[in-house]
Order: sequence, then C-alpha cells, then structure tokens
Amino acid sequence: MEGNEFQYKFRYTGVFSLNYFVQGINQSIFATVVPVYLISLPGTVDSAAISFMLSFILVPFILKLIYGILSDKIKFGKIGRRKPWIIGPAAFSGLMWLMIVLLLSVNALTPISIFTYGGFLVILGVAMADTAMDGFILDICPKELLGRTTGTVWAFRSVGIIIGGPLILLSLDYVPIFTIFISLGIITIIFSLVTLSIKHVPTVEKVNLTANLKEIFKKRENWKVFGFSLFMAIVDGVIFVFLALYILIQLGFVEATGATLDLLEEDISLYPPQAFITFLTGLGVLLGALVGGFIADKVSRRINVFASLIVTTIALLILLIPIPTIISWLLLIFAIIVGSSSGWSNSAFSAVTSQYSQRYPEAPSTYYSICTSFVNLGTQLGLVFTGIVFGSVSEISTDFRVIYGTIFITMIFLSLIALIPFLFLKREYYELGKKERLKKY
Repeated sequence: MEGNEFQYKFRYTGVFSLNYFVQGINQSIFATVVPVYLISLPGTVDSAAISFMLSFILVPFILKLIYGILSDKIKFGKIGRRKPWIIGPAAFSGLMWLMIVLLLSVNALTPISIFTYGGFLVILGVAMADTAMDGFILDICPKELLGRTTGTVWAFRSVGIIIGGPLILLSLDYVPIFTIFISLGIITIIFSLVTLSIKHVPTVEKVNLTANLKEIFKKRENWKVFGFSLFMAIVDGVIFVFLALYILIQLGFVEATGATLDLLEEDISLYPPQAFITFLTGLGVLLGALVGGFIADKVSRRINVFASLIVTTIALLILLIPIPTIISWLLLIFAIIVGSSSGWSNSAFSAVTSQYSQRYPEAPSTYYSICTSFVNLGTQLGLVFTGIVFGSVSEISTDFRVIYGTIFITMIFLSLIALIPFLFLKREYYELGKKERLKKY
C-alpha cells in the first residue's frame, strides 16, 4: 500500500464485519433452526437424513481454493476482481432463500430434499463470497491493520455462527419462520451491495496462477504456515459445540451419566439458557479478537500468538474447577473467557497468515483460502479427537467431570502443537517493524 493514494477507512471494517456476521448466520441456521423446523412438521424425520443434509450442505467450504483462484484470476473491468465475486454469489444465496420458501409453500418436493439441495446452493454462494471478501481485505488493508481487521471480521463470523441459530429459535414464537428465511435472503443481498461503497486498489494485471500455486506448495515455509493454521483452530469446534452443553450440565439443566445426556425436568426448555450462554460466548469472541488484534498490530504478532495460546490454556483449565451451586454464575463468566480465547486465537492466526498471503500479490486470496482450508480441517480433527476421547473415557468413568476434563486437557496439548511450526517461521515474514507498529490510524 505504500506510495498509493488509497486510504483504508475504519468503516470498511464495519461493512466487512456485517457481511461476515450474516455469513455466519447462514451457516448457523442450517445447524440449529432447520432441524427443529423439520422435526416440527407432521410425520417423522430420519436422523440419518438430517445428518446427511448437514454434511452435504457444508461441502462448498471444502472447495475454497477454487473460489480463491477465481477471485484472483478473473476480474470484471473497472469493478475489479473482488466485488463481482462477493455480490454475485451473495445475491445468488439470497435468491435461493426465496426459492426455498417458494418450494416449501407449494410442496414441490419433500422439505428435507428442499433444504438439502437448496442449502447446498445457499452455502455455495456464501463460501464464494466469503473467499472473495478475504481477498478484498488483503488487497486494501495496510499490514499495520491486518491483525485488528482480520481478527474483528472473523470474530463477527464466529458470533454469527454461535448466536445466529439460537436467537432465531427464540424469535420463532413471534416471527413466522418463512419471514425469517426471506429476511435473511434479503439482508444477505443488501449487505453484499454495500461493498460497492468500498474503494479498491489496482491489482496485478496479469496473473499466472499456475506458477503461484507451484511456488506456494513447493516452499517448505508455507507448509509450516499450514501446520500452524491447522493446530490453531483445533479447539474451536469443541468450544462452539460442547461449551454451552458443559455449562448446562453444571447449572443442573441437563443430567449427564457418562456420554448419555437427559433433561432433569422435561417441561424445561433449553433454548433460553443455551441462547444466553452462546450470547456470552459470542461477546467473549469479540472481546478476544479486539484485544488480540491490537496486540498483533501494536505490540508484536509473535507475542500475540504466545498470548493467545496462554489464554486458551487458562480458559480450558478453569473449566475444570468445581463450582458450588451458590456461585454458579461464575460459569457465565467462564463462557466469556473461553469465547475470548477463540477470538484471540483467530486474531493471532489471521494476522500471521494474512501477512504471508500478501507476499503473493497475484494470488493472496488463493493463499489465504488454503490456510482457511487447514483451519476447517483442524476444526474437524478437533471434533474427531473429541469423539474418540468421549468414547474411550466414558467406558472407564461415568463422571462427566472426568470425561470433559480429559477432553479439555487433550485440547490444550493439541493446541500447543501449533507452537512447533510457528517457532520455525521466519519472523521477518510476519512481524511488523517498530515504525509500522507506531503508525497511527
């Protein structure tokens, strides 16, 4: 960006954050709201069909490398190479929500089929727009702001994933579900169009992606970055999936015997307490991302990585503390702390990988999409390890504290493995100089 008249404005971060937040809600709604809707319909719903639906819908995220290549390689005249790949796919996703509502209204297909194939197309558009937006940020954001910007926007996406579905479930008593689907589609389109207000900078005219891909995958340094990306995300899935459940058990809403869970009182709804816990977790994600991003840009990215892993370790360890019923409110504070560890690690990961991505000006989106693919792989591996630990430890002990404690300790060790590739990275490739850290924005 040096020597260029372009000036990054903080309102750009707001525009990006709104889009990432809506992208997160689009993901969350299929994992939480749609299954509840299907179960509420007359007749029975096959659990295997719902499982297949969710796994099929998320397939587009596996193909992020392709979207990165498209948004790096193909541009549309003066509008540039990012905005068309943001607005076009987002508009497609929004229109697909309208189509889903139409098909459900006329009973064109079975509801599970409509959500399976329609959801795939919605998430396809979301994944493409998400990848192009990553590249847009890398194009226009000065490296002195990368930690704060990427950490913040990633945090908003995480918050959308965490609280989007539960909050919608709470609103179903007041708002018809079809209205929610239509509104989400319209908002997805409108927010993407707001990116037209963001100026873009001239990029490389001729892009040789084949040469860039060979260089990216050939260099050992990049494989260290990919390994770092994988292990920095290995705890995220466990936090988002099991934290609220663990706290609900401790608060006495759910009874746990080994790996078996049941409501203590059948007439109690879990949605309100779960929504409140996930809200606090989301608040923690934002706080962690803001603090981590500031440290990454103003102090040291190396120190920020160490700090994020320390916070993650502390956050998981405090969950092992037995909390008496009289002070059970402490668990809600723990939810904020654990959420902040996720947001902090996002800022640590994104600051480092974004800086590496900018080393490939022809293909920054391609490089970053590879890193996020390893993030997604790390999240899935974390859940796989959790499943293995659940199965193994529950055969030895029925005490939920022993089971969850083993999971949390396992996650600590796995997350700390990220230090191995990170310590071998070239510091000058991701760290800022003193003059850059002191630069005011």
